[in-house]
Amino acid sequence: MIDPFQTIKRRLIGLLHFPIVSFVVLFLPASIAVVQANALADFLYGSIQLFLSQFLVKIDTFPEPLSAVLGGSYGVIAMLPFLLLYALPTILIFTALIAFYKHSGLISHVSYGLHRFLKYFGLQGQDLVRVIMGYGCNVPAVIATRSCSSQSRCSCVSAIGIASICSYQMSSSLAIFAATGFTLLAPIYVALVGISSLIYLRLIRPKSYQLSISKTEAPKPELLKVPRLETLISETSHTLKEFLLMALPIFIAICIISGLLEYFGILSVLSQLLSPLMTVFNLPPEAALSIVLGSIRKDGIAVGLLDTDLNSLKILLETPVQLLTVVYLAGVLLPCIVTLLTVIKEMRLRFALKMVTQQACFVVVSSLVIAWAGALII
Repeated sequence: MIDPFQTIKRRLIGLLHFPIVSFVVLFLPASIAVVQANALADFLYGSIQLFLSQFLVKIDTFPEPLSAVLGGSYGVIAMLPFLLLYALPTILIFTALIAFYKHSGLISHVSYGLHRFLKYFGLQGQDLVRVIMGYGCNVPAVIATRSCSSQSRCSCVSAIGIASICSYQMSSSLAIFAATGFTLLAPIYVALVGISSLIYLRLIRPKSYQLSISKTEAPKPELLKVPRLETLISETSHTLKEFLLMALPIFIAICIISGLLEYFGILSVLSQLLSPLMTVFNLPPEAALSIVLGSIRKDGIAVGLLDTDLNSLKILLETPVQLLTVVYLAGVLLPCIVTLLTVIKEMRLRFALKMVTQQACFVVVSSLVIAWAGALII
């Protein structure tokens, strides 16, 4: 006698092996995590910022450049809310989700469904999990590529560098779109990053192993099971430990460096040097600052564009295409310094320099297409 429940179960599991269903299963929880984490951050940001403001007032009385390093626009204390509210919760949510996917066996079914699609871009099905992890923070995602196959690790790290919109980048981009009244640009921006990243990965796929990957079959899926709570807690705690020991010190170092660059006027000089290039992208000269800051730290996109009254911002960026161009260029041109240092540590300097050069060249061309094609259409 045929068990109807077993039949329904097999059919539901079979649906997971269709690429479109696999994408939805993998991305939907991640999308919900980003939305909820950012909503919580937005709710708490005002209170924490108000609490820290009294310390920032005192810090302003400190001798220079100490006050710039701790306060100012990019100092350690000034930027602490971004780390605590936007990055950390998203990292924990993503880690817990990925741990559930992995230990329940669900990830093996999703990977199996996506493998035949992703192999044409130099990736294997399970590599997409690391790219999704990068939406929380690129640092643990790059570290997680240690478990990738030797054939696909380079492509996976490159995919994280260009495609993983980390919590800093996501929250800053959403803040800019909301502040300027172009909220509908958010899904367009995410789609542009995704599509352009696939094109990029296809172009850089190394010929030395593209044939071997194209012939590689995905491993057969595991049996689905309910994961143990202790296992999920342990894996999440391990990622949190790696973040605190590796990413946090680098974050503090970058804050100090950014504060010093601002104090000595180096950021202004860099912005002035880049200003003439902005016309190539159909952007006003003032947009150069967001490019510089976004290349250093992803929350610098918002600081560079929103560090003025909204009326001026709307005048400088006259069309939604200009706004989309500057957010894409500032956010994707280069991986942040924290990610770059992690890539150097994991993959060596030579690979990191090659990755950055390839990514920058591709993003420049993509930004030109967005800027001028969009200007013609609108």
